[in-house]
Amino acid sequence: MINLITKLDRAFAKVEEVLLALLLVSMVVLAALQVLLRNIWNTAIDWADVSLQNATLLLGLLGAAIATSEGRHLTIDIFSRVLKGRGKTLLKVVIGLFCVGLCLLLAKGGLTTTKVTLAQWSENIPAGWTAARTLKQEFFEGSIPQWLSQAMLPGGFLLLAFHFLLRLVRDLSTLVSGKEWEVTAAGGSQGDAALDELEARATADVGEGRKGGAA
Repeated sequence: MINLITKLDRAFAKVEEVLLALLLVSMVVLAALQVLLRNIWNTAIDWADVSLQNATLLLGLLGAAIATSEGRHLTIDIFSRVLKGRGKTLLKVVIGLFCVGLCLLLAKGGLTTTKVTLAQWSENIPAGWTAARTLKQEFFEGSIPQWLSQAMLPGGFLLLAFHFLLRLVRDLSTLVSGKEWEVTAAGGSQGDAALDELEARATADVGEGRKGGAA
């Protein structure tokens, strides 16, 4: 079961990595093209700047999702470096519950805001125009509706909540069974387990260095 959850988590992360790479390449190409058009031909792509702004937000959300999947998201706490064994796993469970709840709240808030903005945008659609025609016209005029930009937030936070939830389930399994799950198929560690392994190696190296100096 835990292996299945890990495979599901990594499968989503791989898709996110591909999307992030494609998005990053597209942003670089579009930005470079925009600079060339402005400096050489004194023109520009109307929708390029606003597209790059929104792509930056999407890039950050995808990066955060990948970091969460790999256990490399930013953590600012002392206890995780002090606690060991089940105590540390229990701390992971508590933090996981908090992160899942927080991401769901942020996703709900983002969805509510998106709905309000979308309703206001819909009221301003010209008579006889469809939503698709209005959206297309705004895009080619160099603007993106605010609701479309805001729609990325609930989606991004739901994706983060999904990855946090998968980690939470595996941490709960570790808490019950005492068996560490943060091991890759290649036999290496990841996330906090990788940090612990590096710390242990560094401590061992320092100890060996002192012994060698004393000799």
